[in-house]
Amino acid sequence: MEKGLVGYMYLQPDRLSLRIVDNDRHQLITQADSGSLHVGTNRIGNYPENIDTIESNLLGFKRIMKDYAVTNYRLFGSLIDMNSMTGEYVASQIKVRTGLHIDWINKNQRLAGLLSAINNNVKQSLHKPLTGYVLCLGLSISDLAYFKDGNYVTSYEIDLGKARLSQLADNLRQTTVTPSEIITDYISSKLEYLVPELGHGEASTLYVQGLSRLKTSQSKLDQVVEYDQNDFMNRYHHLLDSSLQEQAAEYQADEQSVQWVLPGYLILRQTMRLLNTNQLYLTGVDEINGLDEIVHDPEQLTRMVKTEADNLAVRYGADSDHKRFVTKVALQLFDALKPIHRLDDHYRLLLEIACKVDDIGNFINPQGHYRHSAYILEARPLIGLSDRENQVVAEVSRYHSAETPEVDQPHYMQLDSAIQLQVAQLAAILRVADSLDDSRLQKIIHVRLKLVGNDLQIRVITTDDLVLEGWAFQRKNRLFTEVYGLHPQLIVEGEK
Repeated sequence: MEKGLVGYMYLQPDRLSLRIVDNDRHQLITQADSGSLHVGTNRIGNYPENIDTIESNLLGFKRIMKDYAVTNYRLFGSLIDMNSMTGEYVASQIKVRTGLHIDWINKNQRLAGLLSAINNNVKQSLHKPLTGYVLCLGLSISDLAYFKDGNYVTSYEIDLGKARLSQLADNLRQTTVTPSEIITDYISSKLEYLVPELGHGEASTLYVQGLSRLKTSQSKLDQVVEYDQNDFMNRYHHLLDSSLQEQAAEYQADEQSVQWVLPGYLILRQTMRLLNTNQLYLTGVDEINGLDEIVHDPEQLTRMVKTEADNLAVRYGADSDHKRFVTKVALQLFDALKPIHRLDDHYRLLLEIACKVDDIGNFINPQGHYRHSAYILEARPLIGLSDRENQVVAEVSRYHSAETPEVDQPHYMQLDSAIQLQVAQLAAILRVADSLDDSRLQKIIHVRLKLVGNDLQIRVITTDDLVLEGWAFQRKNRLFTEVYGLHPQLIVEGEK
């Protein structure tokens, strides 16, 4: 962790934020927010059109940090619904205009950081672990997660956002005087897919992030407060009957954000119905709090990533015993080969995740399942991982079986050159580990590794014959030899 005063700047679709913290004392020194950035109608992340405003605010933040003698600072940005290429364009302009490099945070990293911050927020404010659902109301999308005893269990992306619904309401007002009823039905249709997942009917506790509320109704922003459901319903009906001008005055909101107040309440109301909510809490945690978690609490985020990978494996029917065996052996190989591959523990995590999800493509078709695994992972990126990290996991899964990442292979050639070698290194390890349980019967009960010259001796103790595993081992280890320059040898000891 950085020492002393550190400045964190965060670019979001609707605003820029600055936070200066004293990491030695764990103390917030000062914070500042820009004026409202205009969100887009096509893409919520309207950064190219806001670039002049972004520039002036960032230069202002640099002056503030100079006043506080802060020389250690970082700029992050939320990719939200913006593609990575547009992000590169914006990053280039920011660099030229301000001299600042921006690190983009995708929606899965954003959610992981936000949930981690809320989890800690509940524990500190209520003095108990978080058990219940967490609804994060976003501008483009929202997310619903479940925690039990302070541990992340699962999450669902909901195609509903406050700004998106506000734009829908504007369109509906041209054809109907009561768009809220139509929007309510629209919200219900977006939540319908969750009914089989959550249709237990039991009363639940719901924590809400991102809901606009009266300044007078909240205590400190960093606390969790219980929201009386009668008060919620009264305020909800009041919103239905009040004008935007009245809401702007009541919620001290600007012309743009006031339009997001009612959509937030509409989403919450329908979610409460879905979950049969009997306790409702509001949290003042915002996305810059989540950014703090991404920077300072990687362990909690790592647990989320592993849980999400396990959830994905269960959803697609992956063999859990095979998954555990392959993961254990692959990590043994990774650790033994550290002097050769020189990859850090972050790549160890990506290998572990790939071991958990490499076989999920069998759900689609066992024939070519490795390609189907990669397709699923590309379509369903894992929470907490960057776009590049998710790509590494998907590509390692693609190459864990029959396909080999050849230098002249079109797909492999299209990969970013910065990850080509790492994909090959991790895939080679996974292929060897996977071959040792080709029968899916976990015949091997112990594995011991030893480097002898250019040979990697893999000594195993087994409960059965390894004819199939031996054949698979010989078939799959060619990539390993090409990547590491080592010859794997399978040596069976104490066969029973």
